[in-house]
Amino acid sequence: MKESETAIRSVLDYHELTKHQLDRYAPGPGYMDWENQPSPFRFYEGDDKLALPLIREQGSQSYAVLLGSQVVDPAAIDLAAVAAFLELSLGLSAWKRYAGSEWSLRMNPSSGNLHPTECHLLLPGCDGIPACIAHYNPLLHCLEIRAELRNSEAESLGRLNGFGLILSSIFWREAWKYGERAFRYTQHDVGHALGSLRFSAALSGWKLSVRPEIGGEFLDRLLGLEKAGGHHGELEHADCFCWVAGGDPREPNVVEWLEALRGPDYQGVPNQLSRSHSEWPLIDQVVKVTRSPGFSGQPEGVTGSLYRRSSKKNAELIIRQRRSAQAYDPAASGISYDQFAQMLAATLPARNSPFTVLPTTANLHLILFVHRVEGLAPGLYCLVRDTRELNALRDGFSDEFTWERVEQDLPLYLLQQGDLKTVAATVSCHQAIAGDSAFSLAMLARFEPLLKEAPWLYPCLFWESGMIGQVLYLEAEEKGLRGTGIGCFFDDVMHRILGLKDHRWQDLYHFTIGAALEDTRLQTLPPYHHLQNS
Repeated sequence: MKESETAIRSVLDYHELTKHQLDRYAPGPGYMDWENQPSPFRFYEGDDKLALPLIREQGSQSYAVLLGSQVVDPAAIDLAAVAAFLELSLGLSAWKRYAGSEWSLRMNPSSGNLHPTECHLLLPGCDGIPACIAHYNPLLHCLEIRAELRNSEAESLGRLNGFGLILSSIFWREAWKYGERAFRYTQHDVGHALGSLRFSAALSGWKLSVRPEIGGEFLDRLLGLEKAGGHHGELEHADCFCWVAGGDPREPNVVEWLEALRGPDYQGVPNQLSRSHSEWPLIDQVVKVTRSPGFSGQPEGVTGSLYRRSSKKNAELIIRQRRSAQAYDPAASGISYDQFAQMLAATLPARNSPFTVLPTTANLHLILFVHRVEGLAPGLYCLVRDTRELNALRDGFSDEFTWERVEQDLPLYLLQQGDLKTVAATVSCHQAIAGDSAFSLAMLARFEPLLKEAPWLYPCLFWESGMIGQVLYLEAEEKGLRGTGIGCFFDDVMHRILGLKDHRWQDLYHFTIGAALEDTRLQTLPPYHHLQNS
């Protein structure tokens, strides 16, 4: 069997083996090994730390800046701007305290609040920052200087008028709780992080884009990840390289500059996250076969500008207050159709939208369980995010669906009317939040045909789902509601609901939005009180 065919088979096997079913869940640890819970924070022991200033005064930009409806002038790349960019994307948003326990929350969402995603930066020499490769430490809000760039490398980077950013993943952090399904959740979190970074960049007038030309193995070597993180079970792998700039984030000379870098001289040692670990060979295998070799060009996207509005709400406040709801109040979860349509429109790929960050065009569509939307009949709906795939969706779905378009300006179709609150909760692993909300949804991906073209696009599908999730989180907050990502669902049960009979389409992620019931027992503390009080 050819190497590419083996890779495709490995990806399809992994996806099939990690599905939850009504009579069994995907292989996992079976219990919570609290003694070996991984630390949520990576430190590089021995590296110099550069403290970053915290934002002291809230910015004045409106929420419309995040959507791309408004654009601000680009800020200079300096210590304050880089610090604000990181604080509002990957920094801490609060601490929670209850019954003697205390845990942190972050700006970027994460499955189970486990945070497998790490961020590394390639920075030019600027006000207060040496030209260097650095790791962002969100607990201390500092840069850990991994290696300083050589003079010629620093000068070349300075001429590019931007900086590089690499996201990497530590799969053990998720596998500790979720077992073999952890690879999926880790890739969701990369998408969440990309969304958070893109929104934060917009507040500085910067643009951010994944540069798919840079392959995963090259990035591993650049960061020294092949040698670092060698603690049993804690290997770290680079996911993607991004370029951040006030101008074109697809600056063509970036690749040439990266490839000319000589091996950095790393000295610091990563901290050990757990005392012992469990082996998950299936994750190791899917990581191996989905390493991107690097590819050039950007696909033709879908453009539009639906439901653009000028929200007066403060963008920074919305970012800081994002939370995941644990329960919803059904009596208070009703929303207007206009609110519903605005949230859906924000998930559509369009010029200047958050989805321009991604290296692929739209491959996911939304299947919606509508429960409490004023003026819209309860039932099952489909938001076709790329209308070129409408016929393919119709051909794959049950013949019993009506495919009645709801309105002219939004590609939203009614499939079937009915009260589906119980169905929505059941398919999401019997979780009440999927039925107590205003609506819940499944993200359905164009699957086997895409992976047969390139198996290493498998993670990119989850990045797109995580990006959609981050957009919906902020959309919910802007409307006084709260969102929740749902990683536990019965994959094939959802497929049977839609009448799917093959692997052309696969369910990747669930999400729900409603009026949150707050747990008043929890005490909320400022995000960096531990630094201010030290």
